[in-house]
Amino acid sequence: MARTARDIGQEAARLGLLALLTGCAAMQDPPGGPPDFTPPILLNTRPDSGAVVPDYRSRAVFQFDEVIDERSGGGLIQLFVLSPRPEKLEVSWKRTRIEVRPDGGWQPGVIYHLTLLPGITDLSNNRREERTQVVFSTGGEIPNTRLGGTILNWNDGRAAPRGLVEAVLLPDSLVYLATADSVGDFTLSALPPGEYQVFATVDENNNRRRDRREPYDSMAVTLDSSFSGVFWAFIHDTVGPQLRSATRLDSVTVQLDFNQKLYPGEPDSAAVTVQQLPDSTPVSVAAVWLPEVYDSVRAVEAAAAAAAARAAADTAVGDTVAPAAPDTVEPDRPVPLPVEEVEASPDTNRITLLLAQRPPLEDRWVIRLAAPLAPGSRYLIETRTANVNGAIGESRTLLIVPADTTAGEQ
Repeated sequence: MARTARDIGQEAARLGLLALLTGCAAMQDPPGGPPDFTPPILLNTRPDSGAVVPDYRSRAVFQFDEVIDERSGGGLIQLFVLSPRPEKLEVSWKRTRIEVRPDGGWQPGVIYHLTLLPGITDLSNNRREERTQVVFSTGGEIPNTRLGGTILNWNDGRAAPRGLVEAVLLPDSLVYLATADSVGDFTLSALPPGEYQVFATVDENNNRRRDRREPYDSMAVTLDSSFSGVFWAFIHDTVGPQLRSATRLDSVTVQLDFNQKLYPGEPDSAAVTVQQLPDSTPVSVAAVWLPEVYDSVRAVEAAAAAAAARAAADTAVGDTVAPAAPDTVEPDRPVPLPVEEVEASPDTNRITLLLAQRPPLEDRWVIRLAAPLAPGSRYLIETRTANVNGAIGESRTLLIVPADTTAGEQ
């Protein structure tokens, strides 16, 4: 079919418009400018760190080089720590700056530590990883003091990373805060000289508060220039330990599990009594061991049994030489495993060395009876012992010995 002049004109117009749109698209920059991969840069703070600003009434200001995301860190208030700790901290977002002050304003004659934690992000989600602390005074010089140390989680036998430190200045009860690093070390500088009660807490829920069931340690410190100490954090139960269960390990050995850590040191055999039911017949307790001592005893007994088995096998095949008598272990005198003298590695972990200064905390005992447990019988086990806090608990539990005692023996 012949194309009319009108058809040809409409097609030319469409092609011209397409060329124009294509050319425009090629010449334009992407909307919003080039991609941003740089985290926000902190330009300045007000007051400056180290400043003495009597009667300061304004907000503290953190000025950045670009607009920041007010949702940074799950909320900007989560990224600021002020010491002394206020009842409430006010944090305001002003696009390229953040303004901070304690509820009620700054108090005169106080040294303040204002810390910005890592986590500030811009609108392109670039995260600032630096930590910034501003120290300023609202009256009086800033002292050159240092309070530091290491927090150990004695409850679990390891360091306490991100542990919470609260240095309470007495008698004013001003609380200066710090957070331990990945190996439990912390430092608080530029504190007013004076008497402090220092608390070091395993901050398990990371809420910067010492909660009731969290392990902690405390000590009184007189700070004039510097101080460094080791804090052994444990749970401060005010109610004594209670038995959770009793488990038969073999014909004369029972494991006792408690609901909390026990006072460190060798247990007293008089702390456990056993009676066979239903007549309440007393059963003599030959020994009470910590788990690691029992493991040593068991290893020696296993080695002695293996030696006796080898000697019996040699005799059975006609060996005329009398075998040496196997080592025996008195039930009330545990024999530890021999320890080889090994030169300490030069890179021995410092935390391991610190933890070795005190015995580990245990929540188990192992008892050895003077007579075998009777199959199909029941035994009442009673204990009296103390926890790490010194609280004494008396408790009892029932051990039921199966009729088939060969099942489950260790």
